[in-house]
Amino acid sequence: MSKDYFDFKKFRVWHHASAMKVGTDAVVLGCLVPTTSISNTILDIGTGTGIIALMLAQRNPEASITAIEIDIAAAQQANYNFEQSIFASQLKCVPISVQNFALTANQKFDLIVSNPPFFEKHANAAIADNARSLARQDVALSFHDLAHSVSILLQNQGCFWLILPVQEAQVFALAAASFSLNLSQQINIIPRQGKASNRVVQCYQMGHNKLLTTELILKNEAGLPSQDYIALSRDFYLRIDL
Repeated sequence: MSKDYFDFKKFRVWHHASAMKVGTDAVVLGCLVPTTSISNTILDIGTGTGIIALMLAQRNPEASITAIEIDIAAAQQANYNFEQSIFASQLKCVPISVQNFALTANQKFDLIVSNPPFFEKHANAAIADNARSLARQDVALSFHDLAHSVSILLQNQGCFWLILPVQEAQVFALAAASFSLNLSQQINIIPRQGKASNRVVQCYQMGHNKLLTTELILKNEAGLPSQDYIALSRDFYLRIDL
């Protein structure tokens, strides 16, 4: 992607100052998270460019959305993207770590979302750029800290949604369980018909829940976007070019 921005139907996402550019993971999560009338307060952890927060604002015009981002340059760009959008009144980005936010916030949230860092430090030593390293590794945000912070910030009846690779999702489930966050929904993301799942979208809630498991195939056998993914994302993409 050569441009400094990515255009969706109702907003533009500038991403030249953010370590992590607009990508499929964020779009998939933004499409799949249920946004109902009871999700009046939403928190986006590690917002990056602000893409997921913008998608949720489009899907729930009544929601008040707080985005947090530890990287100052990315937080500034997210705020710029928010201010330039028609959803500006719904959105704000705070440059802070989720650990510190959990200690200082005076509210709890109906819905929390995150496209979190997932590469272990030792497994991704080739990433040299500090900002990208921060965004993609567990340098500043371990799964333990993420689960702990969510347990503090989530309303009792609230939901926490995130997207992770399959193995990392299994590791996060163990961390979440130690804070009474239990898996209630799981959507296995299959990159292409006939392939194994390479991403998992999960929903966690407080207390015991029955697990509902489904799947989403992004591309058909011919390598073209599946009808399910086209239907899911049609309100956002100008065109689908996965």
